Amino acid sequence: MYTALIGQYDGLIEQPVAASSTADFICFTDDPDLSSETWEIRRVERAFPQDPVRSARLFKILGDESLDGYDVTLYIDASVLLRRSPEQIVEDWLTDEEEVALAGHAYREQLVDEFDEVVRLQYDDRARVYEQLLDYSVEYPEVLEARPLWTGMLVRRRTPRVAAAMRVWANHVLRYSRRDQLSVVVALRSNDVAVRVLDVDNFDSPNHQWPVIPQRRIPQGKAPMLPSGPLLAELRRANRQIEALTSDFDGRSARDVLESERDALRRAADAQRQFEAVSSQLEATQSSLKQTTGILGATRNLGRAIAGKFRLS
Repeated sequence: MYTALIGQYDGLIEQPVAASSTADFICFTDDPDLSSETWEIRRVERAFPQDPVRSARLFKILGDESLDGYDVTLYIDASVLLRRSPEQIVEDWLTDEEEVALAGHAYREQLVDEFDEVVRLQYDDRARVYEQLLDYSVEYPEVLEARPLWTGMLVRRRTPRVAAAMRVWANHVLRYSRRDQLSVVVALRSNDVAVRVLDVDNFDSPNHQWPVIPQRRIPQGKAPMLPSGPLLAELRRANRQIEALTSDFDGRSARDVLESERDALRRAADAQRQFEAVSSQLEATQSSLKQTTGILGATRNLGRAIAGKFRLS
């Protein structure tokens, strides 16, 4: 059994069931000070130094080469407290016919609703989430109407089909939203993996309790309400211009300084016009999306409308 704790987002929960278990309890972490009485701590490096969330997702989805010796693994989120041993859970969840076992979402009916919640709760950049939703509506329209899956506990066999599906899952998390529950359904359908979906209360069951979050850093898991990439680039460009103008002022005459100030004002006016043009284009795009699909105010309606429009016969 293993978990991943990257970026100190959660505190590590001790697992009392380890005392009666023969399974290995492995925690992959980049925290040099982390210690535990029930977990074996394995130090790792982040795949992306400025993105602890996706770095943790890669360990969750792809595991680590040190796990290659295990035929079956049980992954749990760091906020899951087990009530039964990993051996008992694997025996209950995974039959001889299945390669992957996980729980269905206990309180959402369709995946398109999960997209809406991710945006509402600011769990990821809305532009990235909407892009993923639009792409899925074209390529995998049936998935948007499927039941979401809960990935807080995940039992997997080590097979080529499972490995291929996990690679697809990781690719989608890297390309689209970091919220892995948005892409897991697509991944598990991609390589004919034998999947068992269980009806399990995600919060409380004989096997587990979730979430147990005594030290969670909530803001670290949030995303800005508005996309910031293009605006951030404009601000950095403006800062570079200011720095260049400031260095030019040294040792120059008042007349030269005045000309430079006028030039700076002209550049600022040009930048303002460019910003207004970008803002106007963004508003027009948002308005168009709202009129044609309802994406800004009714994500669920968007998914169904586009799914119907692009569904392959």
